[in-house]
Amino acid sequence: MSKDVYACLLGKWECLNSDPHALVWESDPQTWWKEQGQDLFKYDYVNIFYKDVEYRIHPSFIQIVNDSNPPF
Repeated sequence: MSKDVYACLLGKWECLNSDPHALVWESDPQTWWKEQGQDLFKYDYVNIFYKDVEYRIHPSFIQIVNDSNPPF
């Protein structure tokens, strides 16, 4: 089962997996979650590159969804 990585960017929840060029830190969202997601609150912020824009958000604005039908 794949996991979709969502982030609240400027007040709107976006599926980072939908952008083939999206990065969380320097990894694609799936790889980042598998390798570093368990340490989500290790830092005060997360760097995200999504749809040609760079964001710096608090880790509480990251959600992992196990299916393609998110509850929001």
